[in-house]
Amino acid sequence: MCTRNSKSLALFFVIFYIIMAYFTFMMKDMIAMYMMATGMLLESIISFIYSLTNKH
Repeated sequence: MCTRNSKSLALFFVIFYIIMAYFTFMMKDMIAMYMMATGMLLESIISFIYSLTNKH
């Protein structure tokens, strides 16, 4: 994941996954699964955009 240049984006995903863990521990498994799928999709889109815009 390419959040190394964006601390606010990294903080967003940390908070997002903490909330997801809370739902998992409260036995709200479907909400947690939707959040997991959303988080993974967002991370892959961000990585894809980052790879297109930054030439190494």
